[in-house]
Amino acid sequence: MGLDLQSEHERYLTDRVFRGPVIVVDYPKDIKAFYMRQNPDGKTVAAMDVLVPKVGEIIGGSQREERLEVLEGRMKDMGIPLENMQWYLDLRRYGSAPMPGSASGLNVSYNTSPE
Repeated sequence: MGLDLQSEHERYLTDRVFRGPVIVVDYPKDIKAFYMRQNPDGKTVAAMDVLVPKVGEIIGGSQREERLEVLEGRMKDMGIPLENMQWYLDLRRYGSAPMPGSASGLNVSYNTSPE
């Protein structure tokens, strides 16, 4: 708990353990961005990655933190100066709805060894 998955870990899960696509959820909060919504356990965030064989991650996403006080606390814990981020905090202060964010792409690496 507390370490991020590297490409080789992702491929191990998809290629050897599950032998198919995998969705990894609820990453440790300490390895993720301040804006990801904390889960009730206080240790993880509402984030997920879609992993596929031979590639690894193709989609990553998370719910964004909409609770102003939690967001400010997380930023303080991570050493992010609040004065530099007032524009972002104002988005939450003056109203926002719970929302997700996601990104897709391929992390391609070439393996020249035979399998």
